[in-house]
Amino acid sequence: MKKIFLLIFALVQISIYLHAQKLKGNFTYPVRTEKGDLNSDGLTDKIIVTMDTINKTQPLRLQIFFLKPNGKYLLNVSTEKLIEPQYPNGKYCGNQIPNFDIKDNCLYMISEVKENHLIHKFKFNNGNFELQNISSVAWDGKNLTTETEFNLLTGKRIEITKALGSEKILKKTIKKNIVKPLQKINTFSVFNSKLNL
Repeated sequence: MKKIFLLIFALVQISIYLHAQKLKGNFTYPVRTEKGDLNSDGLTDKIIVTMDTINKTQPLRLQIFFLKPNGKYLLNVSTEKLIEPQYPNGKYCGNQIPNFDIKDNCLYMISEVKENHLIHKFKFNNGNFELQNISSVAWDGKNLTTETEFNLLTGKRIEITKALGSEKILKKTIKKNIVKPLQKINTFSVFNSKLNL
């Protein structure tokens, strides 16, 4: 009887462990790392992008860590929504894994989504990383490029169309589109967002 109890106990423990591993994910493959001050405290914070290579969709996770005065890093954000998995529907999505840059206490995500080259600017404010600006350059596949600058703080959106290789402006449009509340990095999804330009 004692052996059966021990066997059942061991099976339950293994089941709990495997379930916890499944929930935790296997984000063990490092893809991107960047360091810089993100919360304006003068300390060097860091971001890490990792991939789950076990999951067939190969999702990506962004984590933001704040450096504390004691020299230890504290996790502030962890999101799997921001970056599209490499194989969302069993097929390669075609989008490159974004690059990241930290400057002037802001986090910049530089990516290509379909035909658009995008830069998303996030700033730490009121305990959250808020999306404050989106820049985009799109090529029409022929002779025109369209540059869009969308400042979410003011709602001002400027769109400029030029001939390929020329600085001459063929068309300029200015619109106002107030976005409230500002998108937070832990719930924002670049590839599903209506804010993509």
